[in-house]
Amino acid sequence: MYRVLLAKFLPAALLLCMGNLKAAPAERSGVIAFPPSTAQKWILPNGLTIIVQEDRSAAVASVQAWCATGSIYEDQHLGAGLSHILEHMLFKGTKTRGKNEIAQKIQDVGGYINAYTSFDRTVFWIDVPKDGVATALDILADATMNSTLPPEEYQKEQEVIRREFAMGMDDPDRMAGLLLFATAYQQHPYRFPVIGELEIYNQLTQEQVVQYYKTRYVPNNLTFVVVGDVDAEKVRQQLAEAFKSYPEKSLKPVFVPAEPPQLGRREVHQEFSTELTHLSLAWHIPEVTNPDVPALDLLSTILGDGRSSRLYRRVREEAGLAFSISAFSYTPGDPGLFGIDATVDPKKREPAEQLALRIVDEAKSAGVTADELKKAKKMTLSHHLGALTTMRGQASDIGSNWLLTRDLNFSRHYLDAVQKVTLDDIKRVAATYLTENNLTVISLNPKGSLQMASLV
Repeated sequence: MYRVLLAKFLPAALLLCMGNLKAAPAERSGVIAFPPSTAQKWILPNGLTIIVQEDRSAAVASVQAWCATGSIYEDQHLGAGLSHILEHMLFKGTKTRGKNEIAQKIQDVGGYINAYTSFDRTVFWIDVPKDGVATALDILADATMNSTLPPEEYQKEQEVIRREFAMGMDDPDRMAGLLLFATAYQQHPYRFPVIGELEIYNQLTQEQVVQYYKTRYVPNNLTFVVVGDVDAEKVRQQLAEAFKSYPEKSLKPVFVPAEPPQLGRREVHQEFSTELTHLSLAWHIPEVTNPDVPALDLLSTILGDGRSSRLYRRVREEAGLAFSISAFSYTPGDPGLFGIDATVDPKKREPAEQLALRIVDEAKSAGVTADELKKAKKMTLSHHLGALTTMRGQASDIGSNWLLTRDLNFSRHYLDAVQKVTLDDIKRVAATYLTENNLTVISLNPKGSLQMASLV
């Protein structure tokens, strides 16, 4: 699933929580059975989706507005970062509220507001005490429908984002992530960073941002998710009233090209202002709904999650070839990547890569052990359930489930599937996807190190 590694690729760390599962699961014969979702869902006549999960465990709530638009839907402005700058602009004032009034109202009810943009979504959330839910709903409804996006604020935010560009360009982890995606993806828009590319971003105008807002921020492209100490019917009534004057609008289809199969190894090595080499290996894998994903996620855990993982023990601890090494399985709405990230001495890049690939080959040929698989399953369940200890975590799970699969019980199906993965499944997915022709290798290296290596 989405892994924390995306903090280096997206503007905000994006963790796809797997399951609104706070209700105590029942365990039968070593298999945990999770109850079905109790979230209530409505789709209004204008297409607005409302999903509410009542949770009385604490007198708080997370109120979230999910717009099904992100960097891959920017059409003729692909690579401009339209979705990201609009995220920055949405609370700069509406037809009836100034930006200071919006901030003051949230502060008055003890709320906390934030947002993030990804490849396929822009999400705004306000975490509030239960008495502030009505205010949070009102503000999010107003901002999604009535933002004025004033030109003077646009100029200010342009500079804010340019500073964000500059910070990212100084970060070797982030730049390695960008290089990996730009190399692994040749046709799909995942090859562009969510923030955009600076040359394209600099050509963007305030009028283009306004037009994008009017096109994508329509009721039938929005989902409101509310989790916490709330009355679901009251939430529905308030949102129905707030959106009653906004009709459904036609959404222009956006062509998102599929990534063609990779037919041979790709390799890119660059120099950067860094003291250590940042190495990544990656293979294309399917999208989140593919039945092979649970096994791929477990394989990434076995190979590279924690000090007891194969890569950490053998590459870092035993061979001393890396300062850090980990594996990830990134499976978004479209086909993703299975990968290995390592930070190494530039002189040890090639032996570290060779040993990592040898460890992958062993998983393909000999599989993994029963103890490794059992531990990986426990870790996966623990990680996903731990992410649901807050109202925001639950709401994030619900929103992701609905956005990606239109199935509020997807998390449960996923965790059920995780528990059913066999040793043969792990060996099969490793052999199927982690092939030489499907491999991308990139590295960022200290300046001068590549030239020196070529002379040796």
